[in-house]
Amino acid sequence: MSDIITVTDLNLSIKKLIEENFPVIFVTGEISNFKEHSQSGHFYFVLKDDNSQINAVMWRSMTEKLLFTPEDGMQVIITGRLTVFQAKGAYQLEVWDIKLSGFGEMQMKIEKLKRKLYEEGLFDEANKKPLPKFPENVVLISSKTGAVIHDFIKVAKRRYPLIHIFIYPVRVQGREAPQEIIQAINHVQKINRQGLIKVDLIVIARGGGSAEDLLPFNDEKLARAIHACNIPVVSAVGHEVDYTICDLVADFRAPTPSAAAELTTPDKKELIETIDKISYYCGSFVQRIIENFRASLKEIYSNYYFNRPKDIINNYYQRVDEIYSKLDDLVYSTISQYSQKNEMILKTLHHISPEVNLRKGYSIVRKKADHSPDLLQIYTKIVSRAGELSKEDEIQITFFDNKRTAKVTD
Repeated sequence: MSDIITVTDLNLSIKKLIEENFPVIFVTGEISNFKEHSQSGHFYFVLKDDNSQINAVMWRSMTEKLLFTPEDGMQVIITGRLTVFQAKGAYQLEVWDIKLSGFGEMQMKIEKLKRKLYEEGLFDEANKKPLPKFPENVVLISSKTGAVIHDFIKVAKRRYPLIHIFIYPVRVQGREAPQEIIQAINHVQKINRQGLIKVDLIVIARGGGSAEDLLPFNDEKLARAIHACNIPVVSAVGHEVDYTICDLVADFRAPTPSAAAELTTPDKKELIETIDKISYYCGSFVQRIIENFRASLKEIYSNYYFNRPKDIINNYYQRVDEIYSKLDDLVYSTISQYSQKNEMILKTLHHISPEVNLRKGYSIVRKKADHSPDLLQIYTKIVSRAGELSKEDEIQITFFDNKRTAKVTD
């Protein structure tokens, strides 16, 4: 009787045997009886094929990494290990990752959603809001990591130094990403309504990735939030060849985040060229006025009354002298005024450029706005006197090459 063992010992031996021989496995099958525990967040389901089935569990720590929520009927490939639930003596799959077994099924669902939203009019050009020509305040909704934020700011500031860019960090991948982006859109609209800042444009951006990486931007709730937004929204998701539902419903689609910065900001060089053209047209207008005066004088010289008696001729000579004098004064004054205005415009554009002043060693101090959200650091008021600051006030100092935040200590 020395070989007799308890049920617990038997289950422990089986558990050791199974788990040591199946440390990592890849299994394909169809999801059935899917349930998400309301409190723990764990996933429980059955993985089956035509002839067999096995119970599976996916702990919450793993479910948070999924890019989608599993559903009954999905054909999937599961990565995990085989474990034994000792209390019941039952073996099951402990799931680490779930991938759709084919891109076609996922794409089919996306296309079905596209048709639904199209029929509801969410993609209609007539519903899209025009972009501002000279945006002053832009909110960039993107991941705080990666090159997207740096690239967008670099391009936008190079083209239009007067722009203010506010970063709203969110996840751009995973199951939580759509809801975070929706919350960001709603939060920015609330800030706009409260008058803390006037947001002219929202840009939703992320870099390229696989079709699964871009799944959050094919979310129906996110599409409806973008459509309902009362601020123009630009979608700059993935690479040029990537098209998502977010792109289709947004007011404007940019092929990349850097292209979004190019397409939504005016170019300072083009603005200066426009001013030069206006100056040229003004000069041409003055020249035409002068030519008209000269033509009028020629008509006067050829007029019959110049051949009348000497006194009439002398009177006209005197009038001609007066006209010449006034004409000279007018021509000189007009040309001088337009030349001065042209020089003032060019000098003003040069001197007001933040880059010029910051290169000289100047800096710009902004005070943090009252009630500014923690996620969206807003420094709106420019401080010009020391008396405007109090102890513990948070400020932002802009230098030529970067910005720094600080706190007033005395």
